[in-house]
Amino acid sequence: MYVKKFEGESLDEALKAVKMELGPDAIILKTVTNKGLKGAFKKSRIEITAAISEQNYEKKAKVDHVLSDTQREDFYQAPASRVNHMINDYNQHNRESNSQNQRPSRGGGYGNMGLNKVVNTVSSKIKSSLDDFLAIEEEESSPTGPQSFEEFSQKKEQNQRAASTQNYYHEEQDDDHHAIGQEHYVTEDVIYENQKRSNEVTSELRQNIKSQKHQIDLLEQKLFELTEKIAENKQGPSEPKGLMSLRTTLRSLELSDVLIQKISKKATFELAQEELEDVDLIYDFALRELNEMINVKMPLFSSADIQESPIVTVLLSENSCGQSSMAMKLAVLQENTKIISFRESKVKNISSDFAARVFKVDVALVDSLAHLMSEARKAIQDGKSIILDLRLNFKEVNESKKFIETLKRSFEHIEFLGTLSAIHSEIYNRKILSKYQSYLNGVIISYVDQCLSFGPLVNVHTDFPKLPLTFFGTGATVPDDIESATAERILAGMFQL
Repeated sequence: MYVKKFEGESLDEALKAVKMELGPDAIILKTVTNKGLKGAFKKSRIEITAAISEQNYEKKAKVDHVLSDTQREDFYQAPASRVNHMINDYNQHNRESNSQNQRPSRGGGYGNMGLNKVVNTVSSKIKSSLDDFLAIEEEESSPTGPQSFEEFSQKKEQNQRAASTQNYYHEEQDDDHHAIGQEHYVTEDVIYENQKRSNEVTSELRQNIKSQKHQIDLLEQKLFELTEKIAENKQGPSEPKGLMSLRTTLRSLELSDVLIQKISKKATFELAQEELEDVDLIYDFALRELNEMINVKMPLFSSADIQESPIVTVLLSENSCGQSSMAMKLAVLQENTKIISFRESKVKNISSDFAARVFKVDVALVDSLAHLMSEARKAIQDGKSIILDLRLNFKEVNESKKFIETLKRSFEHIEFLGTLSAIHSEIYNRKILSKYQSYLNGVIISYVDQCLSFGPLVNVHTDFPKLPLTFFGTGATVPDDIESATAERILAGMFQL
């Protein structure tokens, strides 16, 4: 079914366009007019949607192919019934002519080689069909118009060639008919050859595709077998039982792969093959290696060389990590010590105030650098050691660094200790040490008693080996829940010894 939309200034004009384009057999599907519409919705043109079957459209196309433009316009001005009759008459006549003009079979004998015979036969048959269709016959025009497509074509040819003689016209017509027969014969031959060739090419392509798919399957199978062989060759000898067990255990303790690889390589280098099979022996080796990796150190205020001079111990952090409680514990361990807590907003810690009253510790809460320096100089003049509880929450990193640099230049004996929490994430602890590692002299770890995994603490410490561990906070009680940092405490918590 062939569907098309036509437009016209009037209904007659649109219908003429439908008749000219699709023929008298067209079916009107939809008509859009401007009747009843006003304003912007009113259309100035008539729209008609028409359709025609492919068979009827093919009949009309054959007639249009024979007629010229002027002949086509005059032809479709006739009534629809007459046009339909002439189109059907022409197609029926054309089918009868084609049935007579079919080519003889190619499998014939010597008679098919007579080219003159074939040409004469085809030419005579073409003449008998097309001459009857297009020949000019001198007939008087009837007042009702032509009754067939042959009469219409003959009348138009007479009007166009009135200046030529009758004999010359017939000679030209014979030549044209002969050429049309030749062209018709050659066109069918070419179409047949092209179709045969396309079928052959299609079959060849299908065969090639099948063969290529089969080759691809074979290559995939060979590639899979080759991959398996390479994997078997790479595996080599199996890993010792003890070393494999150690790797699994260290991974379960959340130690980093770099640390596990380092211990495994050293064990493979120093231990014999039989020792690597012994699980207990290789675990002892791993404990010794981890013990050597953990660096601990006593704080500056415990040094005997500078006991007479006031010492400033700075505890440094950014978020809540038990630092205020740790400062109170350190102050109780010392004599004649003052705590200065720096916060941007003065918020009193009730537990610290209670401990300060019980242990008679002087605590000052400041919110500016000037106030802090004033309190610190008063304490030094009184011969007191100072513990600075700093929680740096500045928006810019440069402000924190300037604050630390000022403190570092203001006091002779000063030590910076970063405060980490055992219950904080490894990423947060790593961020604090990475940010302040150039100023820190050691690290304090709080909430060790609540730690669920010591592996992240070991990972962070081994990544910053120049920052030794000084103290562990093991509870909320002041001053009992504090102890010096030792590697044994971390290893005992890690392996639950």
